[in-house]
Amino acid sequence: MPTPDHNTPPAGTGPGTRAPLTRRASTDVTSPGPTGPTATVRAAVWTGCHLGELAAITITGSLAITVSVWFAAVAALLALVWAAHEYRAHRSTRTTHDTTTDTTREAGEQA
Repeated sequence: MPTPDHNTPPAGTGPGTRAPLTRRASTDVTSPGPTGPTATVRAAVWTGCHLGELAAITITGSLAITVSVWFAAVAALLALVWAAHEYRAHRSTRTTHDTTTDTTREAGEQA
């Protein structure tokens, strides 16, 4: 049986006030919130962006197991091409000169 206190609103919230909203973790990648997207969201986005590569490796790997071992060479070649592409993409987006490291190093040498 509910008590009279069971249906009372939380402290500070009466009929004329609104209850404070609680902040939930964001699952929207475009507005990740103050802490950034969760690991699950990052993994889902990565998988979605690389779906073609994952499908190519999975399909040729499955064909190597079920049809002919020669498909393993195709799967290995596709994996090598994918790795080379990822390496080039990583190298091209990397900054060429880190100013924070240089200023920290100079400050440490002067002390």
